[in-house]
Amino acid sequence: MIEIYIIFTDLDGTLLDENYSFEDALSVLNVLKEKRIPIIFCSGKTRVEQELFNNKMGITNPFIVEDGSAIYIPKGYFKERQGEAVDNYEVIVLGTGFEEIRKNIVSLRDKHMIESYYTMSNEAVAKTTGLSLEDAKLAKNKEFSETIVKADEKALDELRKNFNVVIGGRFIHVFGKGADKGRAVKLLTEIYSKFEDVKTIGLGNSYNDEPMLRSVDVPVIVKNPDGNWADLKIEKIYKANGVGPKGWVEVVRKMVLGEAI
Repeated sequence: MIEIYIIFTDLDGTLLDENYSFEDALSVLNVLKEKRIPIIFCSGKTRVEQELFNNKMGITNPFIVEDGSAIYIPKGYFKERQGEAVDNYEVIVLGTGFEEIRKNIVSLRDKHMIESYYTMSNEAVAKTTGLSLEDAKLAKNKEFSETIVKADEKALDELRKNFNVVIGGRFIHVFGKGADKGRAVKLLTEIYSKFEDVKTIGLGNSYNDEPMLRSVDVPVIVKNPDGNWADLKIEKIYKANGVGPKGWVEVVRKMVLGEAI
């Protein structure tokens, strides 16, 4: 079998800049698509959010949603069916349904300070995140997780009893204990490996990307807007010089496309 690269990538702060733009990476994305190198989103974003960026970028590969809570595979993508048929996808669910998480968060509001996307209006989410109003609606369309904007530590401790509680680049992610980005990456890599000899590269920017980066052959972290890298204790992690998508492009050109930088 011919070895191919698979690129697992976070979105916010990695492939997308502070304004949720991927313009800096557009030319490289087009080269990767021409070479049929899979680009797989592995993000805290929801299915509908990731569908939007897949459509904008012209990407038709599987993607991992809500911090590893589920893998969405376009129907018929592999030679054999994977997961449960849902709409135009084959879906592998690793996490917990949103309703269970929502009930826990709502019950905590009686005793603790906790604010999440569910408890906020679309307008408030848009203002807090810098998203457009329409994109804020998509961000609230959770299936397997919730985003905490602010909470006291006691509330987070209560949530940790039943769920994963992970600090992201800007907010706190709550999702099922059976899920994480690393588990989803390993599972999807195993599926690809049934049909092709693969080498995996993972690109992220924050602490919630650590499970993903520990599960790939080549872990990469890009700089954050403050000019620093998240302090991840991963052996042989490559630190990109550029911030966000500029660092993403730097690494993909060098390591995947073999260009001199």
